[in-house]
Amino acid sequence: MTKPSVPAPSAPAAAAAPGAATGPGAEELPALRQTAATLKGQNLFERLGLSQQADAGAVKVAYFKLAKLYHPDTLPPGAPPELEKLKAEIFGYIGDAYRTLTDDKSRQNYLEQVKSGDTGKEEVDVVAILQAEERFKRGTVFMKARKYAEAVTIFDEAIKLNAEEAEFHAWRAYARFCAAPDKKAFQAEAFRDLMAAIKKNERCVQAHYFLGVIAKTLGDNTGAQKHFKRTVELQPDHIDAQREIRIATQKK
Repeated sequence: MTKPSVPAPSAPAAAAAPGAATGPGAEELPALRQTAATLKGQNLFERLGLSQQADAGAVKVAYFKLAKLYHPDTLPPGAPPELEKLKAEIFGYIGDAYRTLTDDKSRQNYLEQVKSGDTGKEEVDVVAILQAEERFKRGTVFMKARKYAEAVTIFDEAIKLNAEEAEFHAWRAYARFCAAPDKKAFQAEAFRDLMAAIKKNERCVQAHYFLGVIAKTLGDNTGAQKHFKRTVELQPDHIDAQREIRIATQKK
């Protein structure tokens, strides 16, 4: 595996020029501008720092390392708008690479395009990604307020703007479960939707956690613990899943 060619976002910047962006994370802007420009000119393998011989496992590892740096959720409160735009653009580039190169058919088609001279240097819809994130965050606010039907509508909008984000699908599935009058009857559909989110991203923490919550709600404590433990494997500091495991252990 070749080393990723994208620079880290925390690279120190020179002193801010008059009129330069200020606020939390502003020092990252020069490095992020360079990263976005570099990714724009690269093919999908290069965007993940990989050779064309890299397998799907290597693609996943590279993607998750980069996602930890560039996911829109990494924005500090009060970050400059340009920082949000650049992270969305970069995350869009690496997300496109991940989705294409982890699907066998898409990967083969892409390799054929590369051989024919089409290196896949496509643009990403930054505006749509930002709008999707904004709607997603609104949806989670509705969830906290227990306005589940409204949350489903907002998550639908987020998915229309960025259908490849697994977390959006996971939250919508759980919102639909919460809104269902007969939760037991809806369990199978919620399970199917959450597994679809996991298929998009096996490391979608919230999808695994919601599977645990649903199982516990319907009395399947054994199944619930399996999903909570998987959640903690993926995210060791997941407080809610840790608490569920601790409570179950204390009851034994």
